[in-house]
Amino acid sequence: MRHLCSFVLFGLLVVRVQADEKNLPRGVEAKQYTGWEECVFLNASEKPVQVIIIPAVGGRIINFSYDNDNILFENAASAGRTLLDKKGPFWASGYQCDIGPELGHIPQHEQLWIGPNTWKAPRDYTVQLTSETDPNLGLQIEKQIVLAPDTGDLGIVQRLRNESASAKSYCLWDRSLCKGGGFAFFPLNKHSRFKAGWSLREKVDTNYVYNGDTPSLPQVHILNGVLVSETFGEPSKIGADSDAGWLAYARGKLLFVKYFPYTRHGNYTDGGNSVEVYFDQRVAEIEPLSPETKLEPGQNFSFPEQWVLIPLKKEVTTIQQARELVKRIPPSPFK
Repeated sequence: MRHLCSFVLFGLLVVRVQADEKNLPRGVEAKQYTGWEECVFLNASEKPVQVIIIPAVGGRIINFSYDNDNILFENAASAGRTLLDKKGPFWASGYQCDIGPELGHIPQHEQLWIGPNTWKAPRDYTVQLTSETDPNLGLQIEKQIVLAPDTGDLGIVQRLRNESASAKSYCLWDRSLCKGGGFAFFPLNKHSRFKAGWSLREKVDTNYVYNGDTPSLPQVHILNGVLVSETFGEPSKIGADSDAGWLAYARGKLLFVKYFPYTRHGNYTDGGNSVEVYFDQRVAEIEPLSPETKLEPGQNFSFPEQWVLIPLKKEVTTIQQARELVKRIPPSPFK
């Protein structure tokens, strides 16, 4: 996994070459998908792992599957729709890199969230996507996505660039909508800023806050230093200042692990959380966050991740089974 991280980071330094649709590199295809034109498919050669990316709606990943089992949630009602759709607002699904903190009441930024991206395939199993500069914020998001052909691991480098004439301060916020009903879990920080080790989003008057002193939710269980949350029921959101560098989600016979860097003294301004999980009756949103970073005009910062899909022999049906899966998860390569 360390090799893949190095591969992804090195890829940011290579010369960017415009992809030729008729002669794309190995592992990269461009074709229609559920009504969207020119979607990018990455296919591993030695594992049955596929990634489908939709440049037309923010360069989001709509499908991350093992043997045709997609862990991400796809909203059929939004299929084929774009920012130019005259039918009005729509709920785009899958993974997207947003800006935060969510508690910061950030102005609308549709160009970053669901606007069109340009894309290139500079080499095998790789795609690079670039958003338009958002007119409200003067920000641009760039992603480099690399699929390891042998393991099926996915490397993502998310980069925020300040194209405005004034300083900006934001974090990067990975929002991955998964199919609901599974189990989200991550280790708690032994030196947590929260009395309970984790926090629950609550509404006070018209604002959201995170309660880390006395959070209580029946879906949340703490088992030997690991938080395991069932993902069903009324809309709920939890967070933590986990320092493990990974966040996992188990559903059916798939284990989905997201690795990311944790900055010990980082400025985590969304309630102090480095990880967050939202769930309702349909979806489970798995969310690693970067520290908030100040960018002067022309500056950028990056937030890399590594995604892993692990097939399981049996379906995960209990919190104890989910907790046992921690043994299957190696330490973060970003440690």
